[in-house]
Amino acid sequence: MEFLRAAILALLLVLPPGGTFYDDDRLTGEPAIEALVAADITQGCGTNSFCPHAVVTRGQMVTFLGRALEESPSVLAGPFPDLSNDLYYAGFAVRLHEMGIVEGREDGTFGGESPVSRGEMAVFLTRALSLAPGSDAPFSDVDPSLFYNESVDAIRTAGITIGCGDNRFCPNESVTRHDMALFLTRAFHLELSVVPVRLSPLDGLPASDGFSVNRRIIAVKIDNAAPARPQSGIEKADAMIELMVEGGLSRMMALFLESDATYLGPVRSVRPTDALVESLGATVAISGAQPWIADQLEADGVPIIRESQVAPPAMFRISSRVAPHNLYANTVALRAEADLGGYANAPPPDLFLWGDFAYPAAAAATWIDVSWSDPVSTIWHWDGARYLRSSNTTPHYWVDQNGSLGRVAADNLVVIFGQYYEVAAPPGFGGSIVPAMNTIGSGRMVLFTEGRVIDGTWSRPDNETWFTFSTPAGELIVPPGLTWIHVIPHDRPLTWG
Repeated sequence: MEFLRAAILALLLVLPPGGTFYDDDRLTGEPAIEALVAADITQGCGTNSFCPHAVVTRGQMVTFLGRALEESPSVLAGPFPDLSNDLYYAGFAVRLHEMGIVEGREDGTFGGESPVSRGEMAVFLTRALSLAPGSDAPFSDVDPSLFYNESVDAIRTAGITIGCGDNRFCPNESVTRHDMALFLTRAFHLELSVVPVRLSPLDGLPASDGFSVNRRIIAVKIDNAAPARPQSGIEKADAMIELMVEGGLSRMMALFLESDATYLGPVRSVRPTDALVESLGATVAISGAQPWIADQLEADGVPIIRESQVAPPAMFRISSRVAPHNLYANTVALRAEADLGGYANAPPPDLFLWGDFAYPAAAAATWIDVSWSDPVSTIWHWDGARYLRSSNTTPHYWVDQNGSLGRVAADNLVVIFGQYYEVAAPPGFGGSIVPAMNTIGSGRMVLFTEGRVIDGTWSRPDNETWFTFSTPAGELIVPPGLTWIHVIPHDRPLTWG
């Protein structure tokens, strides 16, 4: 077994963040599950899945045990009439029967699809490892007269089980795949390593599971005119991008990856600068737009979901506000629409290099004025924990579907200066001239975090590539949390104090 343990340790040392499977993140047995993968004891139950809470069948059990024992499946022959060559576990069932580890059921069949109880598992492990009966006091719920009593005592003495709590073993409960990983890792003394935590690329925080961050971003364009405030659902976004529109106003792009919002709005239209989300692989939901703008974004590779293409609950109008500030969206339903549209479902790159606060010598900045135009500003105040937002001097709130209010807040602020220009509709198309910012090439950026200000630069070669942010000391490091990205014209003032 020494070469096996060495191979496992070598693999675990280079595990990707979050490990092999998306559905076992941060479970107690995740290191044990990875050990079984490294030992070729399991390949999971499907793409990126281990199914840790699923019940272990007798067929799975003999397969796990046979591989752990490094046995080869036997030629299909023996006392079990329900086995056939098309059953993946048949050869291992025969081999472990030959070794005296497993027996058939009372009717003479093997019963490969039947669940394995914890009491049965104790018997199988005791026989496989040739364990002597233990001498410790039995668990309080193990009847000394039952067939598995000595085996439970044996695996307890061997350190293979610690029971199910309160000095109980729960012998009649089915073994889960998570349980099996723990049993086998302890039984065969497999080396473990800490599995790196899987982080969300949009906020750098630990992900609830791999599936929630291994999917497309749903980006929804949100109105920010006075009649649109307070907005709904933006407090649930994983990140926010804010850009200039006509009249010196701004609109927001709420990004949803790990999170979702079922009451989000008001939803409005895109502008040319929104093409930057192509680099995030985002599918963008909008109210509509001057057709040439949305058409151009789609031609450039940004999937668009328009109000006219979907029905409630993906997008819906509310009665408490008047058009155009009454269109709302449900990102769960929008994900389903994106699937129907065949849009790419790849996860985004990391927005930043996430890490602990790295700039203790940076100057303090407890208030920030992001000027969109005269006199439209977004003001942020650092309260010692987060940045609180105001529209000019008016505190900015969000409101949920039940009418509860909360202050719009962020953990980090990033300001990107883009070269301002204006775009007119192509010949033959109607529509007004709209503002835009060039975010290809390089330019100045400023990070506000932990009440400090850090000056730096951004760069990227094209819209297919997300920004690289740097400082004179190297790549910019941003503490994990909700980050609000402002893209403002290069000639607008940014002040703080």
